[in-house]
Amino acid sequence: MEQDAANEILTYLIKLTGEVSKGQYDNSPDIFEYTKEGLYPDLVVKLAESFGMMIVQIEGREYRLEQMIEDLNRKNIQMEQILEKVRLLENIKTHLGKFVPESVKQIIETSPDAPDLEKQTKDVSVLFLDVAGYTKMSEIVEPEKMNYLIEKYFSSFLDHIHQNKGDINETAGDGLMIIFQDRNRISHAQNAVKTAVAIRERVQVINRDLEQNFEPIKVNIGINSGSASVGSTRFEGITGARWTFTASGSVTNVAARIGALAKNGEILIADETAHRVQDVFVTSTLGKHDLKNVKEPIEIFKVEEHPSP
Repeated sequence: MEQDAANEILTYLIKLTGEVSKGQYDNSPDIFEYTKEGLYPDLVVKLAESFGMMIVQIEGREYRLEQMIEDLNRKNIQMEQILEKVRLLENIKTHLGKFVPESVKQIIETSPDAPDLEKQTKDVSVLFLDVAGYTKMSEIVEPEKMNYLIEKYFSSFLDHIHQNKGDINETAGDGLMIIFQDRNRISHAQNAVKTAVAIRERVQVINRDLEQNFEPIKVNIGINSGSASVGSTRFEGITGARWTFTASGSVTNVAARIGALAKNGEILIADETAHRVQDVFVTSTLGKHDLKNVKEPIEIFKVEEHPSP
């Protein structure tokens, strides 16, 4: 009879462990009933104790697993929030990149925590270009068509500016200011003139493409090379501060004045730039000119249509 009772208990314990193995714990407390010494055979008590410890360990591991899963879910949520912020910042960066000069982006990407945007003296070449007769054209051409023309022409310049390491610094309705930098002072001067020549050629091509619908335009260009103060400038007003990144000083001023002298699509360059590009481009002197707010007369050269062989 005792053997039958023991077998019945063992059968029940086996059933309980089978339920536990399936993750069913409703009847698991029954196991601890059979751990009472004196009420049940020693082997049954020891077996029940072993089963009981196994259940405790399994429940403990399942609890820890649940905690790990919850923690992982929380981290996943946090990670998704971080990724969303990254996506937002990337969108902001993409949109700001349309307005921020390339040189500024490079400085920030190189040292995002502490970008050095303070003004530094650097040797650069500065190019000014403007569309001849823009004001007159804007009076007779519809705004939408005028905007189309400017975008058509200026967009065709971008690849050449980028390829020659130029950085569009300022834009106006009819003009651009472009800064060229390079460790080699001759290289950036030549790059500036290369860009100017490429722009002149692009204008001629687009003029032919649009001759059935629009009058041809002329883009006048002035270039100067030398030492300038390159970096950020802060303007403080009632509404707050505005920052700009530019090259300032006499080099920029002279380039602008020379650009204002150009006509009929001319590319005019200062004597310093001419000296640096003489091995690559054919130039002819226009003599010395007195420029506004410039103390000494500047010898100006015109870049001819075809580069030297």
